[in-house]
Amino acid sequence: MSNKVFVSHGDIILDKIYDGDLNLIKEDGGGSNWNSLYNLSYMGENCYAIGSCGKDHEGEIAISSLENYGVNTNFIRKDDINTSVMNIIIPKKNGLEDDTIIHSWYSPITNKRTLFFQENLPTDIPKEIENKEIYVLLDKFEVVNLEFINNIPNKKVCLDIGHIRFIEHFSKQYLTTFFKNANLVQLNNNVASLLFERLQIRNEYELFDLLDIDLLIITKGKNGACFIFKENNEFVTINKSPEIVASVVDSSGAGDAFFATVVKEYAYAKVINSNFIDNTFSIANTASREVISQVGSRRI
Repeated sequence: MSNKVFVSHGDIILDKIYDGDLNLIKEDGGGSNWNSLYNLSYMGENCYAIGSCGKDHEGEIAISSLENYGVNTNFIRKDDINTSVMNIIIPKKNGLEDDTIIHSWYSPITNKRTLFFQENLPTDIPKEIENKEIYVLLDKFEVVNLEFINNIPNKKVCLDIGHIRFIEHFSKQYLTTFFKNANLVQLNNNVASLLFERLQIRNEYELFDLLDIDLLIITKGKNGACFIFKENNEFVTINKSPEIVASVVDSSGAGDAFFATVVKEYAYAKVINSNFIDNTFSIANTASREVISQVGSRRI
């Protein structure tokens, strides 16, 4: 049995998915970090969710969606709050592109904000996994998340930056402190320029050096991804494009499926080289293709 454990931390989130006429068509667990954790559990890995949600219908669905695919949810605290909800609107349009899907922190029905991030989250790890090799998946970079990873021994930290709103209000000093905990970083190409500006660096190579990480991935949607690592102390850049471009039903969760696959391959890799990148991209791209061909952010 593997000694590896994958954990994520934060607010439990429910996705409410609407069609172009604002008819609610699906409710399911959401949140990039939880989608990634779900995918790892789907692939047979030992996964733990640590965080909080409300004592409400939305929280029950979100927790059940993780439990149903084997994620340990015993360390999710239920508080007297409303569970956070991401509102996803899929417009009626042929030839759907990634950027036509609307992701809103506000209900399209009531116009009230439905997505909030708590500062009071559990930060202790379960004693049963203290001696395991722990891989931490994060897509938020709040102080409470930093406190959580600082409490974990034997860890590898894998960060997924999917939107500028999760980093735009932090200072250079704070982002540098947080990101220097990372071993693997995936960022969307739309985020890269803002991150470079915020950290006062010029490009992805300076980011790689600044953070001293093992692997940097810049995703480019249907155009594939760029992988950056070092071999014999020299930068190696490999650009990969998908051989098959799937039609988009719902792009929600595509990057999360990609990230989860990369994290799993990284966790079991003996070395990062071109063969690793070729194999990882092939598997990760297949996972993303499965997600975008259906409604919802998780493979079923």
